[in-house]
Amino acid sequence: MKKFFILLLFFLTTNNVYALSIIYDGNVCTDEPTRKGVPAQSIFTIEEDLGNGNYKLSLEQGYLVFRDQACLELIDTTVDPSNLSGLSKIKATGYFNGNTLVISYGLIRQNKDIVSGTPILLTDINFPSTYTLVFDFLPSIQAFKLKSVAKLDNLFTALSYSDTKQSFSSSHVELVFPFVEIQFLLVQ
Repeated sequence: MKKFFILLLFFLTTNNVYALSIIYDGNVCTDEPTRKGVPAQSIFTIEEDLGNGNYKLSLEQGYLVFRDQACLELIDTTVDPSNLSGLSKIKATGYFNGNTLVISYGLIRQNKDIVSGTPILLTDINFPSTYTLVFDFLPSIQAFKLKSVAKLDNLFTALSYSDTKQSFSSSHVELVFPFVEIQFLLVQ
């Protein structure tokens, strides 16, 4: 199977096709878990083959979030509309051994899942999160089935008492095993 993937990459690069992507068609997350959001996509594209099954990837449009249902959070491009190429993609890394694909990426956002309401310090404090997605390759349909997700959140906060301040940071790890089948289709 690894030979097939390598031959496919060779074929694509020798025929002036510079990117191979895997795409998930889902819906944007909503505040109401029973309501479906508008359709959206999550797209991982190969930017560079680093050799030995390692790849530099970019994630565009949206990333998976697991709440009451799996949905997509859109990647925010409104911060600086003149710099869409820098803000519309998240850098990622991938490893593919012919059967299993592992993708890791990170982002910084206000972590409302862990810090409820307004964070103690300031409302604009953001926290880094990292995601590791593990897929099984389904060669018969040229797709990758999501097997598990590990999410690591880091947070920092401060508590003020009458005359002292205490601050702390902590990490929160969440393992997700998708409750619905999620497939990313292989496209060029």
